[in-house]
Amino acid sequence: MIRWLGSLCGSSVAALSLAACAGQSTATPATTPGTTMSSGMAQRDQILRGRAVTLASACGDCHGGGNNPAATGWLAGMMTPEQEFPVGPFKTRPRNLTPDSATGIGRYSERQIFNALRYGLRPGETPDASITSATPGQGNHPANPKYLPPSMPWIAWRHMPDQDLWAIAAYLKNGLKRVTNKVADSEAPPDFWASESTPEKIGPYPAAPHPTANETPGQEGNQQLLLGRVLVIRKDCGGCHGGGPNPAAKGYLAGMTKPEDEFVIGPFKTRPRNITPDNTTGIGRFSERQIFNAMRFGLRPGETPDVEITSAIPGQGNFPQNPKYLAPPMPWPAFRHIPDADLWAMVAYLKHAVKPVSNRVADSEGPPDFWASAYTVASIGPYPAAPYPTANER
Repeated sequence: MIRWLGSLCGSSVAALSLAACAGQSTATPATTPGTTMSSGMAQRDQILRGRAVTLASACGDCHGGGNNPAATGWLAGMMTPEQEFPVGPFKTRPRNLTPDSATGIGRYSERQIFNALRYGLRPGETPDASITSATPGQGNHPANPKYLPPSMPWIAWRHMPDQDLWAIAAYLKNGLKRVTNKVADSEAPPDFWASESTPEKIGPYPAAPHPTANETPGQEGNQQLLLGRVLVIRKDCGGCHGGGPNPAAKGYLAGMTKPEDEFVIGPFKTRPRNITPDNTTGIGRFSERQIFNAMRFGLRPGETPDVEITSAIPGQGNFPQNPKYLAPPMPWPAFRHIPDADLWAMVAYLKHAVKPVSNRVADSEGPPDFWASAYTVASIGPYPAAPYPTANER
């Protein structure tokens, strides 16, 4: 499976659980084309929700600006050759997501953007219509669909609730300032990635019911664990750690099994870890707090005490003076914007609802400072994020 790679490049909705709506209601309803917003405040709430989901989903890691809405080039697309993604023999290029009509997504409707996020359909080749099936040739799903490049993680995002995807579309269309930045088209095979987007390769939609053969049975009533499962799927943890967004896939979350699973980051090779609860080769020997601290603060659990971290700045509070960070491309700079309750749910699922798998992964390589120079506020943005609107927003 071709995977997404994130680059190294307290809003007012911090209390909204980005995906606590997995089977639960939230304060902000989804809106669709043709629906009249009850007030300007309702539209603002939807835009703020979209901003929060966009931040927590690391959109800026590929499309510009990292995890900082105040950064230069926020979501304006590829500006340097280093931002290209090689996928086999092809080069894919992150698009300009600002609402510029000539070089961005301004010429597309919110429905076309929604269809891109839900079904992976290129908005320029897909009508402004509600898609009635996820299977090519069924309903009005194109018989010969043209898909977005595999570097775009739509196969995980399709598991997000509708209202989150509509919120992203609203934020991109109505919450960003226009930026003129023409990005060359991505290269693609003649079938526009259709052969890489089959159910056999990307998993079923909706996901296989819990429990699969890779999961622990008997937890159907535990809402925290079930929410954690949904979030692990939506955040595409399996895209790097094995199995993609498919809990039924072989090697689900068991870590790197072959050399092509490595990531090359400058002169270093980093390797996705086994994140099943195996006590010897996985995360079973770490506490839930240590795993939470890894996701919230990027701190390697094996070198971080089982304590509540009181600051996000090295040397302040009990944050380590010389922190040892997780190796890229673990997207913790984006995950830190996920609400606490959701992170705890993900931790609980990994620790208690996934079957342990014995698979020893070699340590990742890294610089002597354990990536500290790559994870400064200047490079990954502040936490919490700068208040809305920044100079890049409206």
